Amino acid sequence: MTDAKAVPESDVIVGMTVYLTASRGIGGRIRQRAEDFVVNEVYADRFTSEGRYQLIKVTKTDTETHHMARELSRRLQISQRRISWAGTKDKRAVTTQRMSLDSILLAEPLSFGTVVAEPIGRSDRPISLGDLDGNDFVITVRAVDGIQNDVASAVGGVVEETRNARGLPNFFGIQRFGSIRPVNHVVGRALVDGDLERAVMTYIAKPFPDEPDDVKAVRQSVAETYDFKEALKHMPVRLRYERAMLNHLAKYPNDFDGALGVLSTNLQKLFVHAYQSYLFNQMLSSRLERGFPLGVGFDGDRVRALDRERVRTVVPKNVHEVNQSLAAGTASVQMPVPGYDTALSDGVIGQIERDVIASAGVNLDAFTIESCPRLASKGVMRNVLLPADIRFDVAPDELAEDRMKVELRFFLPKGCYATTVLREVMKTRLV
Repeated sequence: MTDAKAVPESDVIVGMTVYLTASRGIGGRIRQRAEDFVVNEVYADRFTSEGRYQLIKVTKTDTETHHMARELSRRLQISQRRISWAGTKDKRAVTTQRMSLDSILLAEPLSFGTVVAEPIGRSDRPISLGDLDGNDFVITVRAVDGIQNDVASAVGGVVEETRNARGLPNFFGIQRFGSIRPVNHVVGRALVDGDLERAVMTYIAKPFPDEPDDVKAVRQSVAETYDFKEALKHMPVRLRYERAMLNHLAKYPNDFDGALGVLSTNLQKLFVHAYQSYLFNQMLSSRLERGFPLGVGFDGDRVRALDRERVRTVVPKNVHEVNQSLAAGTASVQMPVPGYDTALSDGVIGQIERDVIASAGVNLDAFTIESCPRLASKGVMRNVLLPADIRFDVAPDELAEDRMKVELRFFLPKGCYATTVLREVMKTRLV
């Protein structure tokens, strides 16, 4: 079992500095097998008898989504641009998702490697990013110390606390920042500051403890020498983004804008979005640390009705009515993922937001990113509470003698992270 107060450094560096629940964590390990992490997309059906787009159900095991799409395009002999999907799924997992094929008829299932693609219908429009309701998860945590009853009691305590709180903090999970090397938000901060050199060199040359020694050595060397040609000789082939940037800098040593430009625009924007996510995580952590529950509206809070776009600001005269809606589950408190068009909240909640922005030393106008306008980000609002009905079973772990395994089952809306649930249950670094 693990201490409920000791938040691992891997969480702290991405802005998650607190747990919602006080129950002790179970520790353990995830992703010991791909089958321990099962993800199934959930969405409303929209089949037609005819349509330009073939809809397929793709089930893959321990395979990265973009790699799978490249192989699918090769086997169908079509451009990868004719394949679209709603969201990228975990590699070390068994995942099922829906994809669309532009002007293709797939009459029979297609199998390759650990991938099975099955035709399921047609549609008059393609699947696009975010075009799903959410995901069902079945996750097995292994190598848990303790007897079965004690482990079940610990998990049950977390589940009860989250139900009493009406959910969990809707943090952006570690994947947003880089699971092994959480550096995306650091690159994003450099971009917001207009320092393209710092952004590029951070991505290429900032080592992290969990990386292999040879990778840490080449990063450290290029950070000290700026010898891009030499670094390119030693950077592993699997780190294709770093190699692409190094290849450009080997030819044009001072063109950091060009080095950034070898990456896709979506990946470049991800860096900025990761920094915005870091600020949101800090705001959410600060809110909890200051004792403001996530399912209750306070002075200055902005609350959105779930069945429409109406957003209300909490003031003394409407606080009772708003909190009735929150208690009924028909509305949700929101806080900003800040950008250049963000209006910070009023009242005590606004002070939390302003304190985080002031501590970061960032001006929201800087998100226009004058040095790289294509990466400008206006900001959005995000629900602070993540409803999750967690079910679980505890049993002996067949892979670890004298230890337990815990199977967790839950649904999460799109844009939410399973690691938000796991970190509360395990209360340790997610490995």
